[in-house]
Amino acid sequence: MTRARDFQGRRHPRGHRGRGRGNGNGNFPLFARAPPPAPASLQQEPIRGGCQALCPPKEAADRARTQELSRFERPSAAAACRDLVAVKKYRRAAAGRDVWDPLELRPPPVLLRTLRHLFTTVLPWPRSGFDAWEQRGSARPAEFLAVYHFVNDRFRSVRQDSTVQRIEDGTLVTALQQAARFYLLAGMRSVQVLDGVKTQQDWSDKLNDEQLASALSQLQALYGMHELAGFDHEDVPELKNAGEFVAYDLLLHAGESQDVVWMLLKLSPKLRQLPEVQRALRAFVALQTDDFHAFFAEFGAMSLLERAAALRHLPKVWDRGLRMINKGFGKQDRFPLEELARWVHLAHPDSEGEGGELAERLCNAINIQTQRHPPPVQPLTPSDNEVADSWEIVDDLTLSVKKPSSIGFAQFKLSPLHERVDSEAVRLLLRDVVNRTEETLAASNALLTTTELIVGTAQETSISG
Repeated sequence: MTRARDFQGRRHPRGHRGRGRGNGNGNFPLFARAPPPAPASLQQEPIRGGCQALCPPKEAADRARTQELSRFERPSAAAACRDLVAVKKYRRAAAGRDVWDPLELRPPPVLLRTLRHLFTTVLPWPRSGFDAWEQRGSARPAEFLAVYHFVNDRFRSVRQDSTVQRIEDGTLVTALQQAARFYLLAGMRSVQVLDGVKTQQDWSDKLNDEQLASALSQLQALYGMHELAGFDHEDVPELKNAGEFVAYDLLLHAGESQDVVWMLLKLSPKLRQLPEVQRALRAFVALQTDDFHAFFAEFGAMSLLERAAALRHLPKVWDRGLRMINKGFGKQDRFPLEELARWVHLAHPDSEGEGGELAERLCNAINIQTQRHPPPVQPLTPSDNEVADSWEIVDDLTLSVKKPSSIGFAQFKLSPLHERVDSEAVRLLLRDVVNRTEETLAASNALLTTTELIVGTAQETSISG
């Protein structure tokens, strides 16, 4: 291809000669500058929703016609299905969409009514793991996943309606608080219910935590906005539980020091001094300084949902704690498994002879060698024709076998440790921690129902052990 020269003697293909406009000094850009983008269309006034049903009638009719109603939306004669109604689905916003039909948006009272329906009628579904404590042993993974995904989708729709209408009052605070409790409870139930690879494929800890973190982050922004407006969290009903959710946020990010520091910079002194926030901060400091004894002391004083937020840190605590113990003890040391279980919160701190099997499982998961004591020798029992010489011998012959105080011990530095603790063993140990927590609450009649945990204002008491 022949080349032409521009005004400064530079060569360029003939096909590009003269393209572009001069800039006054003889230079010609290769391409003309694109025109500036058109300004985005924004609503000048907030939209006020006009839909008084949990689902817009048009959407409900369309989904009924195409048989897209969920089984959690179809009423029937069954006791659990009588109050079921259609609930608006979450719909991704189309690109460039800035016009919303007010008849498709639910006003704040209807949004709160939608959440109450989800958390009181749908969530405690039979065999879902969210139902009564007595029925939890019969939970089915498929039911848990179906209920979780339905409630998660419908809550995202509630949040979308709030965003479009620019709702930032107590309605949004209440909605986000209930959602945060739901995601915390769901994460804990997944540990208890999901036990197979196939069921775990339909569950994502990461996505659940993202929804939880998003709700908590928006709550912190609302708390700050209301404080700037002159509201006191002790005087406004929706803000009375602010300390609870600040504590959840701190515990959720306790492994990330920069995130916690940033939260503290934005936190008011009054919220920072609340007991639950102080407890979360002590747990954060203990985790960051590898003071695992202090961490488990704070963990034992937490409420059920606080433990659900802190549960994600236990694998790290177990891993680093066992490595420290392995480094501190010698090959000749024999560490009783039951005592190790008390150290790593696999047994009650005041228990005797409990948790040995769990500690053994944890040691094997990181390749710390364990050895069991030989079984005790069974005492001789008198035969029918055997006559004791005296009453003392009779007492000796009828003694029962006493359970040993320890089933075995751990030995350190006998083999190299695994790079990571076995994930399957960790999952089973986490399940035991959660089950033991709820058993303790149930024994003291302090275990709240799912509806009370999420919707109710009363918080459960702390759990000792």
